[in-house]
Amino acid sequence: MDRPDDPTGGTSTRSARVADDLRRQLEDGVWPPGTRLPGEVRLAETYGVSRATIRTALRSLESRGLTATRHGSGTYATGASPGIHADLRHLDSMTATIRRVGAVPSMIYRRRELAPADAEQARHLDLHEGDPVFVTERELRADDTPVAFSYDVLPGTILPDDLAPETIEGSLYELLRSIGVDVAWATAEVHAATGGHIGWGERPSDAVYVLLDQVHRTIDGNAVAWSRTYYLEGRFRFSLVRTR
Repeated sequence: MDRPDDPTGGTSTRSARVADDLRRQLEDGVWPPGTRLPGEVRLAETYGVSRATIRTALRSLESRGLTATRHGSGTYATGASPGIHADLRHLDSMTATIRRVGAVPSMIYRRRELAPADAEQARHLDLHEGDPVFVTERELRADDTPVAFSYDVLPGTILPDDLAPETIEGSLYELLRSIGVDVAWATAEVHAATGGHIGWGERPSDAVYVLLDQVHRTIDGNAVAWSRTYYLEGRFRFSLVRTR
């Protein structure tokens, strides 16, 4: 699933600009692995922003696996390799993640249609078999290179009656948000996957994927989407910072 991007363009906020500059310095080796970054007060003075803005920027770096924060001690460089990273702890936009590392995201839909729910779809979305569902199959690219294939299912009853499936583009999170449905959390399973049945078009014949299998829910627990996203190993990496 794709989370909606910041309406200002993602990098136009002050915290995003600070985070981007700090990320470049981390990747350039200004702070080697294990090195403590300057404190919030010093960074706020350097960038001419508030400490709240700095804290937001530092949280962004940590979510990408580039830093780790030890309470009472400070923020440290982890030495994580550059590339397309996603944080398993957060529901974040795949396209925004790609943009953050300077690549250009694009999305191609192979399938967009209403269909009767099969038994598996009904089970994940708390529906009855045969209930209408909106089914999509999407390919996500970074700089025109495929990085993931996503198979998504939404309950058809939450969509407007006059919505034409073939006209839907971009983020499904944005689609849900536009009809007043806000995704608050998701339960996820992570698996390794292989096989020619995964994806289509340009991809390695012996590709290995990281499968993120998720049911997305509103704050009151209603299932509003089931997604199975297959990330090509080596092209899209997940980070999880573990601390003691």
